[in-house]
Amino acid sequence: MKTAPAQKTNQAYFVILVLLAMSIPLSKFTMSVFQFMLIIVWFTDGFSGIVIKRFYRKKNVFVGIYTTIIYTLKLAANNFVDKFGLFFKNRIAVVIASLFALHLIGLLHTSDFDYALKDLRTKLPIFVIPLVMSSMPKLTRKQIKQLLVFYVLAVFVGTLFSMNAFYKQEFDDIRNISVFISSIRFALNILLSFFIASWFVFIEKERKTWAIILWLSLMAWFVIFLMILESGVGLLSLIAILTGITAYKAFIIKPLKWRLTALFIMIALPLTFYLYINTLVDQLTKSEPVIFENLDQKTIQGNAYIHDTINFGIEDGKHIGLYISENEMAAAWNNVSQLDFYGKDHAGQLLKYTLIRYLTSKDLRKDAQGVAQLNMKDIRAVENGIANVNYLENPSIRTRISKIILGYQQYISASDPNGSSLLQRIEYLKASAHIIKHNFWIGVGTGDLPMHFKKAYQEINTVLKEKWQWRSHNQYLSMLVGFGFFGLIWFLFALLYPYFSSASYRYFLYTVFMAILLMSMITEDTIENQAGVTFFAFFNTFFLLAAKAIGEKRQG
Repeated sequence: MKTAPAQKTNQAYFVILVLLAMSIPLSKFTMSVFQFMLIIVWFTDGFSGIVIKRFYRKKNVFVGIYTTIIYTLKLAANNFVDKFGLFFKNRIAVVIASLFALHLIGLLHTSDFDYALKDLRTKLPIFVIPLVMSSMPKLTRKQIKQLLVFYVLAVFVGTLFSMNAFYKQEFDDIRNISVFISSIRFALNILLSFFIASWFVFIEKERKTWAIILWLSLMAWFVIFLMILESGVGLLSLIAILTGITAYKAFIIKPLKWRLTALFIMIALPLTFYLYINTLVDQLTKSEPVIFENLDQKTIQGNAYIHDTINFGIEDGKHIGLYISENEMAAAWNNVSQLDFYGKDHAGQLLKYTLIRYLTSKDLRKDAQGVAQLNMKDIRAVENGIANVNYLENPSIRTRISKIILGYQQYISASDPNGSSLLQRIEYLKASAHIIKHNFWIGVGTGDLPMHFKKAYQEINTVLKEKWQWRSHNQYLSMLVGFGFFGLIWFLFALLYPYFSSASYRYFLYTVFMAILLMSMITEDTIENQAGVTFFAFFNTFFLLAAKAIGEKRQG
């Protein structure tokens, strides 16, 4: 039977874990706070208020304080020794934490120690969380389920804050509605929450009707929100994981009718998504043939229109270059805005082209009458560099595809990737490959990545603007750049060994988490910032060390 101090410590430990899980999608500040509190609970495990009271009986207050300090220090020292012993006996925890050791080793050939120390502080959860979880009492099944519920609730609250930002319409990029952490990391949390909700319904087999409706509603909302967020990576990952799950079920399920159903879903999911995207591309890149004889040749004010289908392309299925009267546009715009028509918008783009595209997206002619129909919200949008009204009012997969197509057209016509975050990755790959070529075996070290990337962009004569000259945007490449071939091998080992050595590949939630993580690392430096590294360290350790208590035998 547990003593009262042990029970209180366990309760405090559990509460802090819940608060840390809830902080991952909601607050960078409290992520740090609750990790610090975890360390305090870890050091003071077994602390007894009853014992402290004895120190003050029949003794003066100064002796009591002195005795309390000595007691606390001895307790902390004993916990330090005992719990590190438990940690080193847990191979899985040690392997996870070894990724932090890899960054320490990377200091041996680092020249920029300021950045290296900053990076080590960011990566500290990879060491702290496995250390604490492996040496503290295991959570009960009930506690694990409660933690998952609170985490999903926190993610849902995060989406509500994002929708509030969306309705205010004060953003210049839909990704900015993710107000607490980056949209990419938030999408990872949404994906995990979707599958946690599905776990409660289909694997835990929730019996209460209201709870089933609630979980299913959350699943539907998370998918809708990914569309609003225009998270192509999130939706592709969702489709890929669902396809993988149905493929697995098709092989293990016994009744033929259910096996055929699973096979149908396995084929239908990706095929439907492909056909949908293909249809969107056709709609966005093709328009009705232009019969110039049927077009109006003059504006209401009597000025000539320019109809240019050569220098202007197609956006959202509309010819951008039709019905342009530049002089009228210029005069009308300069009457309603402080920004000059022939100058630049706040995003550094030529304002006249931003305005032309914006008017096209609203089905307005590019003349004085078209500008006159813009309201103040439209004018502010153009001034902020938003070139399409749908970027504000209709964020969706369609809008995301439209952006990619426009960026691709710009890349093909002018070899300029600056207009598309997707095509910018080509330059990231070039810079990464350039660095790897000269530092293949041991990499450039923990702190020297920014310096080497800056140098690489100069040496490959990149056309990327300096503000877009980022790192690999691929975690595997980042590890290869930073720690070389041997470091990448160890990174992959540290990811996969815990998964297979503990038979975790049979556990639904951890398998889904690993799928989300591994796919995200293809397009992002997932563990190179606080939100990403805490998401990885917390759930990687949590699912591995708490899996048995979840009753995984029901998840096969």
